[in-house]
Amino acid sequence: MKKIFTFAAVVCTALMMVSCGASKKVAQVAPAQPGNPFGGGDIYEAPCADADTRDYFAATGIAIGAKARIAELQLMALENAKQMIRQKMQHAYKGAIDNYMNTVGTNAGNDIEAKLEAGGTQIIDLIVDEVSATCGPKYSSVDERGDVTCFIGIRIPKRALAETIVDNVRDNVSEDEELKIRFKEDEFRKRTLENFERFKAQE
Repeated sequence: MKKIFTFAAVVCTALMMVSCGASKKVAQVAPAQPGNPFGGGDIYEAPCADADTRDYFAATGIAIGAKARIAELQLMALENAKQMIRQKMQHAYKGAIDNYMNTVGTNAGNDIEAKLEAGGTQIIDLIVDEVSATCGPKYSSVDERGDVTCFIGIRIPKRALAETIVDNVRDNVSEDEELKIRFKEDEFRKRTLENFERFKAQE
């Protein structure tokens, strides 16, 4: 768990745009204009929209419902964002494992591959469970049915995630002397970071 707390501190430092544990205050929005629930004319760009970059995994969660259910909408939007970013991270990590196994050769064995996948998945799940909003919650104005749309954005720094995963995997592998000999930590660290930095979700 110490690694997770360390990662959380790194995330707080890296995401200078907001503090960890973002405020739950509802954002004020301008009166709606045609085609734009946030006002400002017809050109509309969803708030908290954030794409993956070389440095961050990002996701925007959206939930629609009655204005009276704002607290529930926040939780739904955050959970949607978490599910999206978890899938991205797992996909990128599986690619990193495949690249590593192709580099070191199949003689490394399925036992190492299984250890790598299990260790990384555990860290990804723990990190996603603890992530806080880095944008929002923000709301559209109320539509004709009395509903609002809630937007919440989250980011997770790729380098910090890669380092945390590799450290955790190394500790797991080191418990088995045979696996420890066959595990090439520097190569796995390199492949994991490279794969994370290259990953961008398809538009």
